[in-house]
Amino acid sequence: MEQADTIHQTATHHIANWAKALDAASVPAVALALAKKALLDTLAVSLSGSQLAAAGIVSAMARETGQRDGPCSVIGQGFKTDVLSAALANGTAAHAELFDDNSEPMLSHPSASLFSALLPLGQMRLCSGRDVLQAYVAGFEINVALGRRVNPKMYENGWHVTRTLGVLGATAACCKLIGLEPEPSAAALGIAASLASGIRQNFGTMTMALHAGLTARDSVQAALMAEKGFSSDSGALDGRYGFFRQFVGHQPEPLTLGHPFELVTSGIIFKPYPSGAPTHAAVRAALTLHEKLGDRVRSAARIVCEVHPWSFMTLREGVPADTLRARVSLGYCVAAALGFGALGSAQFTDEALDDPLVQKLMGLIEIRESPDLPDNGLFPAAVEVQLTDGEIARVRCDVPLGAPANPMSDAELDRKFYNCASVVLDAPAIERTRGLIQDIDRLADVGELCSALEGGAQL
Repeated sequence: MEQADTIHQTATHHIANWAKALDAASVPAVALALAKKALLDTLAVSLSGSQLAAAGIVSAMARETGQRDGPCSVIGQGFKTDVLSAALANGTAAHAELFDDNSEPMLSHPSASLFSALLPLGQMRLCSGRDVLQAYVAGFEINVALGRRVNPKMYENGWHVTRTLGVLGATAACCKLIGLEPEPSAAALGIAASLASGIRQNFGTMTMALHAGLTARDSVQAALMAEKGFSSDSGALDGRYGFFRQFVGHQPEPLTLGHPFELVTSGIIFKPYPSGAPTHAAVRAALTLHEKLGDRVRSAARIVCEVHPWSFMTLREGVPADTLRARVSLGYCVAAALGFGALGSAQFTDEALDDPLVQKLMGLIEIRESPDLPDNGLFPAAVEVQLTDGEIARVRCDVPLGAPANPMSDAELDRKFYNCASVVLDAPAIERTRGLIQDIDRLADVGELCSALEGGAQL
């Protein structure tokens, strides 16, 4: 009896029990509404990201090595394959542009891996849209609650939290979706703990996007293996040699789940720009300066970008050699925003990277640490431009657009969806797909939505 009580108190069992018990009646309506927005946003960036090189390579491998004519749709690629290959390809696409959402406490991207795991698994198991949303809520809450316990230490240690923590919440979500009981769900979490990996050194490369794909695939695999009886250690998270001690060096306080819901309190950061979150406040300031200065920005003599001290831990230094590095380069993102007056997919091309004005502005930028900026977890920044005639213009942004305290409007999120989806789908298909997403909680089978997302693109 003593051993059973000890096992019951492990973190894997605590998480598994909570996820299993979570029902629709206990989830606030505002949380479900935000989950639907997250689905709309994630599928938007998955469609546009599916056409980038990283997603194309992973999808090509799915064609070569995955199940032919399988049950699960590969977004934007016009074919179906097995559930693991689809999760890997879709997760890579979702993170390929760095356009997917963020969580401030989690310090990572929660929705890319969650939906990339849940949708193909739900398609294979003929799950309803309501079941997928419910599972997403469970996974999101677990991931963000874990983030509060292990960050910033995990991030400071160089781990890509989207992968290392994401695989735990996504695995719990997959277990909930297929109806696993707490004991096999706990086993799945133990399996996932041994699959957790992903280093921040790979930021600005194709492997950064792959982290989200691997997380989605591994989460599905852990849940399906546990369903068949595969075992793991009940102390895989909080044991002497478990996840917590190995990744952050200590045992955190017990998780508080659903009291209150993180979807309600911390919310989701939706991105208006396809670049790393630490660039967004500075980009917002630079865009405002472009509006103020117009063509006079061409006579810039000096540019200073002040950032919070914490920003230096995540930004890549130096002149970016390619468009992937440019997405995580503060210097490039600020220069492009100042020069073009926009920062969208069109600004992450070789032509934009080589633009003479952007190259000039990048050379003028000095990035400084500023202790005056608030420690709000949103990478606040200030940008100052001095012109050759001595005029100085300065804009500070503490809360970037897209954060819960400064949210994108529904119209802006819709515009983002249409812009991203149009890379793959024609206008009627966009309207149909958007309608399916808006009615996701009334879909008896998510396979209809998944098939609509395939498009007709060929590798």
